Amino acid sequence: MTLTLRKAVEFAGEQIHVLELREPTLDEVEKFTKEFQKNGSISAVRFLISLISGHPVAALGKIAARDFKAAEEYLANFI
Repeated sequence: MTLTLRKAVEFAGEQIHVLELREPTLDEVEKFTKEFQKNGSISAVRFLISLISGHPVAALGKIAARDFKAAEEYLANFI
């Protein structure tokens, strides 16, 4: 799934316009679960988006809340 961000974000000199999301692997779901247990849902979803999209966790903190929610809803189908 390609999620076009409502507003591009800049991180480390790079413009991020889209997030390329896909079904997570079992290993990624396991990592997500461990992150969820340690730090809660927002941190865990941001971590999973990072694993899948390849964008740093810190960069994802700059995306709009609605874009985060859209990514979270897509990934919820798999976790």
